[in-house]
Amino acid sequence: MRDPQHSFEAAHGLMAQSDGGEMLERAAALMKDAADQNHVGAANNYGAMLQYGRGVNLSLEQALVYYQKAAELGLVEGVFNLGFMYLHGLGTDKDVDVARRLFEQAAAGDDVDALTHLGRMAMLGEGGAKDFNAARIYWTKGAKLGDSRCAFNLGIANAGGHGAPPDFIMAYAWFLEAEKLGNDMAPAELNKLRSVMSEIEIEDAEKLSLEISVSAN
Repeated sequence: MRDPQHSFEAAHGLMAQSDGGEMLERAAALMKDAADQNHVGAANNYGAMLQYGRGVNLSLEQALVYYQKAAELGLVEGVFNLGFMYLHGLGTDKDVDVARRLFEQAAAGDDVDALTHLGRMAMLGEGGAKDFNAARIYWTKGAKLGDSRCAFNLGIANAGGHGAPPDFIMAYAWFLEAEKLGNDMAPAELNKLRSVMSEIEIEDAEKLSLEISVSAN
């Protein structure tokens, strides 16, 4: 039996060189070997290979099994991937309640994908109570971790007054942060706000953006 770490590293090496075909199939076999020996990263990666049919036949049901293994072994990304499968009913029945619980677990480990999804679910009341304040808390945490989607969503929430009165200054500041973090949609939203904000308001928003900025970290 191969050492699981060796199999995992060998699989990554083959994947880096491969554009498909036999080499990718060999990588998948090595990844499965490591995953079956409870290598947590391999379990998550093999789940992804099964989900997208990379080097193996696509099987959402088996992808779910390996994501479950990765989650049980404590990998935050595995917990998120498992939640994503339940959210969209991939390889299992759709269950937004289970998805939200799994995203909460992953978010506790600072997974920004989970924080992004949780904010949306809390804003819409999907898989639990509608909670605008919780949505903002999730997205703020994600933005502080450098996620441009969360910063952008905070801009939308503040501009639209979701759960609170509209706050264009705060919205502008978060759109600026989203733009700094590379969000392609933020510039258009900034232009919209410039058409309805005074120069003083924009100056205040730019000052506020310096206080909340994480893009220099």
